[in-house]
Amino acid sequence: MTQDLTIPLADGKLNIRVAIWIEHEESILVSEFPNNIITLPGGRVKFDEASNDAATRELYEETGEQLENMQLFAVIENFFTLETSCHEILYVYRGTIPYKETYVGIDYDDQKLYWLPKTEIHQLKPQALAQLIHKDDVGVVHIVNRD
Repeated sequence: MTQDLTIPLADGKLNIRVAIWIEHEESILVSEFPNNIITLPGGRVKFDEASNDAATRELYEETGEQLENMQLFAVIENFFTLETSCHEILYVYRGTIPYKETYVGIDYDDQKLYWLPKTEIHQLKPQALAQLIHKDDVGVVHIVNRD
């Protein structure tokens, strides 16, 4: 299997990731990890994998569902510290999957997926994701975020 695009550097770490924005009524599908970080479903892009393919793969691994109507929604350059300094390029895709109360994927027993009310979007990491709540469907937004 190919390696994730997480590259250790002298000054920190470079991550290339994808996240998937899925809405249902007034909620957004989120993933919460044991360290209480809440983010969108997604994960790291693998070497020689296009970001849209990574989004499809990651969502299937986490939900067991096929992503439909996928479109690039945003690109976030994310600078943060989590054990070490990180520079992350995050491709955010928007799409749809069949609505379910709960999802069972083939991976990631260490996270739980649930529907977060849009009024609670400020809980997401990176914090820049909250800026997407008012974004229309036209064009791709570029955001630089420093948490």
